[in-house]
Amino acid sequence: MKKLLSILCTGLLLCGTVLTSCENYDDPVTGNAYGNNSIPEGRTISIAALKEKYNDFIDTSKDTYTTIEGETRIEGVITCDDESGNLYKKLVVADETGAIVIGVNATGLYAFCPVGQKVVIDCKGLQIGSYRKQAQIGTVYNNSVGRMPEYVWKQHVRLINEPKLYYEELKPIEVSTPAELAAIDLKAAPVLVTFKNVKLSEADGTATYAPGDEGSVKRYFTYADGTESGSNLFLYTSAYANFSKEVMPQGSVNITGILLRYNNQWEVIVRTLNDIKRNN
Repeated sequence: MKKLLSILCTGLLLCGTVLTSCENYDDPVTGNAYGNNSIPEGRTISIAALKEKYNDFIDTSKDTYTTIEGETRIEGVITCDDESGNLYKKLVVADETGAIVIGVNATGLYAFCPVGQKVVIDCKGLQIGSYRKQAQIGTVYNNSVGRMPEYVWKQHVRLINEPKLYYEELKPIEVSTPAELAAIDLKAAPVLVTFKNVKLSEADGTATYAPGDEGSVKRYFTYADGTESGSNLFLYTSAYANFSKEVMPQGSVNITGILLRYNNQWEVIVRTLNDIKRNN
């Protein structure tokens, strides 16, 4: 009898072990499994203050960079990811003071770092500089600031909670006139904006955002009052974006996207095709 009980107990223990093992295996991997959870929450500097501190390496005629020294943490919300491929190997992170581009040499970043994900970035040891006067954080590439290796990114980022879409940083600035665009300082780039009631100038019912034989395409648009966007503002679409072959809509549309600086010009990068909404 004792031997039988011993066998039964052993069987129950083994069964429990198997069930526990299966339960752990099936547990979903949360966002907190990505990145470096040893990074303290909270920032030591705002994004606007960080950009101002290193402005001599950002607002320059020649792309340059420097290394961020000392305890330096920024905290913000991802406002643009690489889901569509239009923004390639980059993310945009914003707080209430401003935003900055983060270069990461990896694709599929949106799987763990989607729009609406709050992050803390330990910037110490990373490089900050410019690409055509657009502020960017990364590592050195060809004597300028480029995309950091993915393993470096994972060492320097901490994800905070689950992604949410109600953060104030995800509310775009609405632009309806050239004057409203002119009121935005180029140094503020990148900026999440919505151009209201505009028309894509080259939309004729057949033209696509970016034909496959071109690396990227600039598309211009017309404001509601008939003013052309001009050479200092254009919609930029990569031929590698998953919507590049889509036909551009005719008529009035709202275009939401990230307003990036390219020297003294503006370029608008839509995050996905859902950023372009028809008004009629």
